[in-house]
Amino acid sequence: MKTTHFFNSKRFVLLLRNDLLRNYRTMLVSAGAVAALYFVITLPPIFFSRGSTSPDFHLGLYPALLFIGGFILSSSAFSEIHHSQKNTSFFMLPASIFEKMVSKLLLTTIGYVPASILLYYLLTVTTSGIAAIFTGWSFPAFNPFNREILLSVAIYLVTQSMFLFGGLYFKNHPLMKTLFSQFAITFVLSIFAFLVVRIVYRDFFHGMRFIDEFMFNDMVSFEHLGKNLATIFKYLFWICFAPYFWILSYLRLGETEV
Repeated sequence: MKTTHFFNSKRFVLLLRNDLLRNYRTMLVSAGAVAALYFVITLPPIFFSRGSTSPDFHLGLYPALLFIGGFILSSSAFSEIHHSQKNTSFFMLPASIFEKMVSKLLLTTIGYVPASILLYYLLTVTTSGIAAIFTGWSFPAFNPFNREILLSVAIYLVTQSMFLFGGLYFKNHPLMKTLFSQFAITFVLSIFAFLVVRIVYRDFFHGMRFIDEFMFNDMVSFEHLGKNLATIFKYLFWICFAPYFWILSYLRLGETEV
């Protein structure tokens, strides 16, 4: 396959614009829902408990809205492929599978994150204006460059790949099915890890014995094992998690087209 058939910049820009035009109404409705939820949460403290809201308020609310909105958007990004009346037009678009995959990926990551930050910032400015006019209270400002906020954004950029794949794999209720699958896999892996540790350190768990030199060595070894596993999982999460689901999504999209 020639490179121009696999990826063409002009064709990709047209595809990206097409995706934006086809989904802008859904995005506007979603933004309106997020704004409504934001005001429901923030307006009561302004009028009934002035001064009770600290800057840390945004450290909890923005990530929650970021993940909820982003996961819904990602799981529904490929919804048209599951409808018989829409999937034909989607696959007949003059673009490669790679371009279609990357277009949806960019819209739900690089496109969604700045838009969510801008929307949230505008909402906080509006809330600050309402607080100043009606109560004379200064509502805490939102700092998108806060370390915790940036970490939340990084975690979203990694984890949303799983929901993008879930939207491709599950035909109905992809968000709920992806969440359930994640819970089931995590539960099974936790049971497996517990059994492995129980077998390897069976002497440590066997009976009730006094703390002696051997038990102390077991405890030190157990602690080192936990730190090493945590480091391994950390690198796997940041390096391998997202590319793994991107590849699965690309393969699944290719299978669906066939």
